[in-house]
Amino acid sequence: MALAESNFEEIKKRVFDAYKNEEPVIHEFREFARRLKNDVKPIRPYSVNAVSFVSSDGGDNRLYFNPATVELVRVVDSLGNQCALDAIASNSKASELNTRVEKTSPLLVEPLRKLCQDLNTNVVGLSYLLKGLGESGKSTGAVRIYRDIVEWAVLYDLMKYRVWGSDTIIVREGMLRTKSFKRKIFPQLDQLIREAYQEHKKENITVSMVGVAKQSAVLSRLSVALELEETLHKPYPCYVRVPEDIEAKCYNFDRTWLDTLETSEPDEEGTYLYQSMGKLFLVKFGNRPFDPVWPVDIAEWQLSEVDKIIGQLTRDAQPGFPIPDFPMCVQKAHDFAKVNGLEVDILQDILFEGITQNLTPEEKAKVLRMKYLGQNLTNIRYKNA
Repeated sequence: MALAESNFEEIKKRVFDAYKNEEPVIHEFREFARRLKNDVKPIRPYSVNAVSFVSSDGGDNRLYFNPATVELVRVVDSLGNQCALDAIASNSKASELNTRVEKTSPLLVEPLRKLCQDLNTNVVGLSYLLKGLGESGKSTGAVRIYRDIVEWAVLYDLMKYRVWGSDTIIVREGMLRTKSFKRKIFPQLDQLIREAYQEHKKENITVSMVGVAKQSAVLSRLSVALELEETLHKPYPCYVRVPEDIEAKCYNFDRTWLDTLETSEPDEEGTYLYQSMGKLFLVKFGNRPFDPVWPVDIAEWQLSEVDKIIGQLTRDAQPGFPIPDFPMCVQKAHDFAKVNGLEVDILQDILFEGITQNLTPEEKAKVLRMKYLGQNLTNIRYKNA
């Protein structure tokens, strides 16, 4: 029975009754928005060398020739440099990832090798979630975790091993927090990045690190309240830090997602366990009251420089295109990283060659015939129309 054929008045009444339970939440979040409004600060733009890196979208990098599936893991920076490249078969085992950090391996992923070397572990030792690779129902999620880890390896490589000639801001698309790493591994990574930051400072060069996302649980939960209270409706770029109690109200995760080294408590063994190195800000880079607001993570150890860092980010974001007032360096990295239709077709042909290389000519002809006759002819018709 269609909804319109039901007792619409009864449905309306039940929805309104259910909303009464949510009304206190709306009032609470409006109070949060009013608190934030009192702390909003204007932004003064600063010039800086802005660099970002992006991995190609997983869906765009999945190659099929049933029953075979191969996923590409490719990270490109905003200067057009390919930072990391890998290809993972759907039936690969987690242990096979360890070959990616062996110097003599043809499958070497150099940023990942540097990260594992400095952390004194292999690839599988970075995350419990990688063990699902090759297992039915878990493999796709494990590849997603692997892609995230490779992105962090590139971030670490840019912070630690790249030589910068002037002040630079490295922009990660996504927040400066992750659950991909083991809880004991992430604090070690945090420490290594802090040390790299200090090494650059000795050369009188500041290499800042920020995370910028297109959406977050905090922004989603607060969006209605922010709009009703006009919290960031300013005729100039502005930002506000999100206090921890407000941020915690917006998450269903445990505190490891919120805590940094400075806010976490050691366990019984004296070990600090946390999965974040950033503090959350809401930032409007545009000059108009209704310009978009973005969640931005600033590294904990650079909070004293937040005015300058967000000002540097603003200088890069204001000319953003095609997404207005979103960091241009991230958008450039996306342009370099995306794989277009022709490239996918070529890669599919490469996969086909790999599958058929050990077949007889007659068997290869059968598979080739199936490849083309098995295509969706309707889609091809409209594609070429």
